[in-house]
This record gives sequence, structure tokens and C-alpha cells, in this order.
Amino acid sequence: MKQKIKNLSLFKYLFPLAIMLVFFFLRSYNLSFDLLFHRDQGLHSLSIWRIWHEGKLSLLGHPSDVDGLIHAPIYYWLMLPAYALSGGDPAAASLFQIGLEALSLPFLFLALKRLFNTKTARLTLILYTFSYGLISYSRWLVNVTPIFALTNFLLFTLSFKKQNWKTLLSSALLVGVVTQCNAAIGIFLFPFLLWFYLRPFKFSNLILLLLGFLLPAFPLFVFELRHNFVLTNALLGFSGGGQGFGLPFKTLISNTSVFFTELSHIISYPFTWPAVVLFLLGLFQVRHLKSKTFIYAYLLIPFISLSFFQRGAIGFFLVSLFSLSLAIIAHFISSLSHFLMIVIVSVLILFNLSNLPKVYQPTNALTPIGNANLITLQDRKNTLDWMYQQADGQPFSVWFYTIPYFQEEVWDYMFFWYGQKQYGYLPEKTSSFSPNDLQDSKIFFAVWEPDVDQPTKLNSWHQEVVNNFGDFLDEFNTHDLWMRKYDI
Repeated sequence: MKQKIKNLSLFKYLFPLAIMLVFFFLRSYNLSFDLLFHRDQGLHSLSIWRIWHEGKLSLLGHPSDVDGLIHAPIYYWLMLPAYALSGGDPAAASLFQIGLEALSLPFLFLALKRLFNTKTARLTLILYTFSYGLISYSRWLVNVTPIFALTNFLLFTLSFKKQNWKTLLSSALLVGVVTQCNAAIGIFLFPFLLWFYLRPFKFSNLILLLLGFLLPAFPLFVFELRHNFVLTNALLGFSGGGQGFGLPFKTLISNTSVFFTELSHIISYPFTWPAVVLFLLGLFQVRHLKSKTFIYAYLLIPFISLSFFQRGAIGFFLVSLFSLSLAIIAHFISSLSHFLMIVIVSVLILFNLSNLPKVYQPTNALTPIGNANLITLQDRKNTLDWMYQQADGQPFSVWFYTIPYFQEEVWDYMFFWYGQKQYGYLPEKTSSFSPNDLQDSKIFFAVWEPDVDQPTKLNSWHQEVVNNFGDFLDEFNTHDLWMRKYDI
């Protein structure tokens, strides 16, 4: 009997550790070669590089896709140690994000144990670890990815039976940080906090909620006071336009479809119906739990709040709901007979593992937003290696044709971090120049990626290259990156 208790106690501690190790392995496998590295990754990396090397502690962080609306630099500050300790390696920064998410799993486990039960918590972590959709998200080096860890921590702070000012302030701070990582996710969690902590209403609780939520946005308040409230005006312009507040019914239907699609990515990609059926059965099963009001509110309040914006949801707008949604599915599966539970879980794991070659080949897989072209960090290294080797120590210049157009931050970063470190010098010029502007360059390179949407634009660019530099001497490509060498 004592031996059995000892084994159970050992399993209790070894299970989270084993899950974390498998979780980290599946998400970090071959990442240094297969990490997708496009415009957003380059923009963030370059901004962090400037903070690190130039001491430019800007009050602004990364932009949103709403013109004029910018986040506080919280994400840059969060990622700065990973870049600095690795010498600027984006793959190491991505590993840091994966590690942060892995460390959040024990906290998620404890939260789900309180909200559901131990069996559901364990099963959720198993499904979470092997999920094809969640593995794809974890390997996405962008400001959305840390939100998985942050919302796991949030569920932990919310799951305590006895709440106090510490858990309240912690929850508000976490939602504030999530909002500054991505406003389209975090801002809609705040109404849930108001519902959760202001029953009954206490003015002191409201003050603490506002303090915690707004503290991560402090750099933006300073910027607004110094720049005549330009961000506020941009936000008001967006809210009053066709994408702002409106009747939610049509958007609610659209967002529901997006949510179910995301569930299929997590559970049963590419089939939607198994994930939807399991989730709806789980929602029905939750009605027996003491925590049912919390669970329903956590899902519905942010979802409905988001649906009041006519713009509609992109898949990653809903990532704060994924962990709890997966737990709802796990709760239903765990209520079945032991045999049926083992069969369903085994099938789901095998199904998700069968999709992993789409992540490791590499491909764009389920990356929510990026470039339709396949370009990895290794592809960009290969491009710079080829250019520098062809130049053989001679000065050179280069034109880039990028998607999105004229946004070359990713190349600027590659030259600062990789080119200069490996080869000891930078190109003479990389944009906005004519041959007459070149003083020292002996070689010119043209680098481009396919343009499916506007091929004539790319053809015009190629013609301009020929008009300025004549016929090319050599050519090279790596995935969707192409380059040609010209003599000057």
C-alpha cells in the first residue's frame, strides 16, 4: 500500500515534467533551420536590436494592422534578454517563447485541476502537447505567441477559490501585458475581469483593475501627452468607421465559424466536425461543474465583446480561449469509459502527429499571418552567404523586392546580425539608389520573392534591374528567395 502511494506521488511530479520535455521537443525540433522569417519577424528583431545596441528605448512598440494604432514596447522588452544572450539569434528568441509556454503548463494544470478535476487537467496537457495547431502557433516568432503562456498564467490566478487583491492585481497586469502584445486579443479579456472581480461592486477593486490593466500601457500615455493624442485619434477613427462598433449578429456568425476552424486546427485538422462535436458535447457536460459559470463566462464575454466590432475575427484573435476550450473537450472525453477514452485520445494524438511533417519540412503550415512565400531564417542566411561569397570581400550593393512592398526591415536585420558578424562588412547601399550613386561597389545583387498578386509589378522591377545593370552573371535560389549577380 505504501509503495502504491509512493508511486502515485512520484507520478504526480513526473507527469508535468515529462509533458514539458515532450512539449519542448515537438516545438523546437529543427527550429534553427525551419523558422519562418518574414516581415513581422524582421521588424520586431530590428527594433529589439536597436534597443540593445543603440539604447533606443522608444515609447512605442510594434504597430497593429490598424493605421496609426501602436502597442507599448512590452513585447520588445520581454524578448530583449533572449536576443541579447544569444547574440541576436531569432531562433534562440523563438526557443525562449517555447520555453516560456512550457513553463506555464504546470500553472495551467493547477488551474484546470481546480476548475475541472485532475483527470481533465492531465488529459488537457496531453492534447495540448501533441496538438498540430498549437505546435504551429508555438513555432511562430511573433508578438502573439507569448499570449499562450500569459493566458495560462491568467487562468491560474483566476482559479483560486479565495480571491484577494494580489490575485486581482496579477490578473489585471497579465491582461494588460496581453493587450500590449496584441490589443485585438487582450482588450476583450478586460470585460471578463470586470464581471469576475466586481461582483459585488467594490470601488477599490475597480481601481486595482484599472491600475493593473493600464500599467503596461504607461509608455503610450507618455507618448500621447507628447504628441497631441495621435494614437487616441487613430483609435477613435477606427471605432467610428466601418470596422468599429455595430450590430453583432453577422459578425457573431462569422466569428463562430473562425473559432470552429481554429478548434479543428487544434484537435482534428483538416476536419472541422470532430472538433465541433467534441466541443459542444463538452460544453453540455460542463453544466454539472461548480465552476460552470466561470467557464461559460470566460468563453462568452471576450467572444461576444469581440463580435461587437464589425471587422470580424482573424483566427489568432481567439488564442486566449484555446486552453480552456481544449479543457472542455478533454473534460468530455475523460467522462467516457476508460477504454473509449484511451481509443479517442490515441486516435487524436496519432492524427495530430501525422500532420507534423507539414511543420518540419518546412512549409508555411498553419502560420496564421505571414507571407504566402516560404522563406525561413536559414533561407535568408543562405542568401547572404551566397552574396558575400560571390563578392569575395569586394564592396557590393543590393536591391530587394519584398512582400509587403518596400518593407525591408528583415534584410536590414539580417545584415546587421548575420552579414556583418560573419563577413565583417555591410553593403554600400541596399535601397533607393541608382548606379550613379554607387562609389565603391564592384558587384550588384538583385534579390526577390514571387509576387502572385501583382506579377506585372515584379516584371517591371526586373526590367528596371536590366535597364540599370544589364545581363546577370550568375543566379541562385533557396525556397522562395531568388537572387542574381551583376557586374558593375
